[in-house]
Amino acid sequence: MSKKTTVKTAMLNYRAVGGAGDYKKVSGVLKGMAIAQDEPDSNEIQAEFFDAPFDIIYTGKPVKFTFELANYDLKDLPDLFGGSYDAATDTYEGPSSAFTSEHEWQLEFQRGNYALMLYRGLTVGTIKKDADGSLNYSVTITALNYTDTNDVEHMYKIIGTAPAPSGTGN
Repeated sequence: MSKKTTVKTAMLNYRAVGGAGDYKKVSGVLKGMAIAQDEPDSNEIQAEFFDAPFDIIYTGKPVKFTFELANYDLKDLPDLFGGSYDAATDTYEGPSSAFTSEHEWQLEFQRGNYALMLYRGLTVGTIKKDADGSLNYSVTITALNYTDTNDVEHMYKIIGTAPAPSGTGN
């Protein structure tokens, strides 16, 4: 087993939670995408006669992707951010209230490990435009637990090796 340093994102993909169907690419991400997981909260069970606690209970935090989506097709927005698309007039009507969607997300890398996957990512996007910038969506994807058919909970996984292309017989 060799150690790898994983660097430089290559592509962001999503599909239905549970791994059904092909991935859809999200390639219009501005430079500056971040991946973070905040430190867990801790609750100490203090001892009366000692400096050290009897125990420390930790409550974890989810993994989050944050980025700005600058290059997009209007017809792709309803799946991610709600609202509707009218092909006849080529218009996107945004949702009238806050909207979230859930998808399985896979972030591929150029070197090192192949990808980081969120089994169930709660996705929210808000429209924005900075001075002298493009009309973007500020996107936050927060990992939620996914329960598989065997009642096992999952949050994320790191995929070390790219899967073999389909149709190769591997």
